[in-house]
Formats: sequence, C-alpha cells, structure tokens
Amino acid sequence: MIRYLVRRSALLVATGVAGLIAIFVLLRLLPGDPANALLTSTATPEQIEAARRQVGSDQPVVTQFVRWISDLAHGDLGTSFTSGTSVGAEIASRLSVTIPLTLIAFTFALIIAIPLGYVAARWRNGPAGLIVSIFSQIGIAVPVFWIAMMAVIVFAVRLRLVPASGFPPQGWGTPFLAWTALVLPVSTIAFVSSASMTRYTRSAALDVIDSGYMACARALGQSRTRAMIRHGLRNASIPVISVASIELATTFIGAVVVEQVFALPGLGSMLTRAIAQHDFPSIQGVLLASTALVLVIGFLADVLQRIVDPRLRTSLTGGRA
Repeated sequence: MIRYLVRRSALLVATGVAGLIAIFVLLRLLPGDPANALLTSTATPEQIEAARRQVGSDQPVVTQFVRWISDLAHGDLGTSFTSGTSVGAEIASRLSVTIPLTLIAFTFALIIAIPLGYVAARWRNGPAGLIVSIFSQIGIAVPVFWIAMMAVIVFAVRLRLVPASGFPPQGWGTPFLAWTALVLPVSTIAFVSSASMTRYTRSAALDVIDSGYMACARALGQSRTRAMIRHGLRNASIPVISVASIELATTFIGAVVVEQVFALPGLGSMLTRAIAQHDFPSIQGVLLASTALVLVIGFLADVLQRIVDPRLRTSLTGGRA
C-alpha cells in the first residue's frame, strides 16, 4: 500500500505539472495580448509597450512560464490586472462559497442516489423501479441551468420561500442568511447529480443482487436485506466510488455554472469576469485551482477503492502492492 501511495503521488505530481503546462500554453494560444486588459482603444504605441512590460508579455514565452512557475513555488498566484488584488486571496475567498456548495450538494446527492438506486434494482420490474428510472432520466436529460431557473421562478418568485439570488455581504459571518442563500443552488445541483448517480447505483446493485454469492447467502437462510448488507454492500460500493469521484468533480464544475444563475460570489463569477476582462492571472488561478481539486478528488477516490477492495491491493505477480 505504501509503494502504491508513492507511485500514485508521483503520478499526481506529474499530472499536475502537465496541467500547468496545458493551462499556460492554451491561454497563450488565445488571440490578443494580456496587456490589453490594462489598455483602452485609444492607447498609444508607447502605452502598449509599457503595459506589455508591466505584465511581462514582452518576454519570451519560456521566460514567462519559468517566472510563473517560480511565483507558484512561492505561493504567489499573481495579481489581477484589473482589480490589483492578489489572485490567491480572491480565490480563497471565492472557494469559501464554491466548496461548501459543492460538498453539501454532493452529500445530498449521495443520500438520495444510494437508496433510490437500490430501490430501482430491487424492484426493477415494479412501479417503484419505474418511478425511480423516470426520475433519473429527467435529471440527466434536463440542463442544470434550466432547473435552476425553474427553481427560482417557483420557490423564490411565486412561493417566496427562499431568496432568488445573491449572497450576504458579510458572508459566513451571518450563517442563517448564508445557508438560506444556498438552499436553491444546493437543491438544483443535488437533483441533477443524484439522477446520474442513481443509474450507476442501480447498475451496481443489480450486479450484486443477481450474483452467485448472494444466492448462496439466501440459500443459507439470510434475508435479502441482511445478505445485501453483509455480502453485497462492499462489492456494490466499488464501482459507485469510482463513479462518485467523477460525479464530485462534475458537481464542482456544475456548481461554477449554477453560481452564475444564482449570482453567488464563487469561482464561477470570478472566472466569467476574468474572461470578459482578459485578466490572465485570474483565469490562470481559477483554472489551476479547479484542476488541482479535480486531481485530488481522483487521487482520494483511487486510494479509497484500494482500501475497500482487497483485490486491488494484490499485484499482478501475486504479491502485495
């Protein structure tokens, strides 16, 4: 297990470096100069050159990359071209909204998807299985932003149960208002994510229910529920963990989209503003933070799978990994 963690950590670092290079190169392939964020349409050649020196775009690309990596090594994500604030500090502030939104929505999605997936598998030929299948199909087919807008119209505009958008200026300093502002976004993301995970949970549960060891356990006198808990739950959880890790990353990306609908001050609004203003340090910072979170999620999911499934801890030669 220790050797696996070392190898997997090395792969994580290598993937992260590749991600850094990809982010830097792809942004430099976009049309326009980063210095344009500091200039007006009437800028003189002297002003353009001064702005390019200020942002470093007059330097060779390799020099720019080395300088960026050096700053990252010192924990410096740069300074926003437009606001003049620290990109790292702003990302930390934005993550205080995006991370709770993502984790809470994902937790509710799991709470909904796991029992519904089992119900759909256990009673796959009955009304309950049909209703759950319809629910999952609707959640997968309907775009998340449409569900968000419908939620605003029904629960905020018509019923006036929760605020339609926004986040309290004091942030988490006013917990009740902060949690209230997240009710609709969390519900929207949880609905969409649970619909997708329900299908995978149903498939995993079906494989276990129809397996030979479950039939053997039933023949030995165990009830279906007891056999599922003692013998089937661990096996069914293995593919679900893999899918859940992907869904968590997808939930994070979906949260960035939903933040725009509900006007939440998270990474989504920061990225949108940075793109509109050609603010390269902010764009790089948001993409870097998003990439790092996705990679860490994948790493933790792989480790958890090896803990749950002893077969993955056995090497191809029959020894222990």
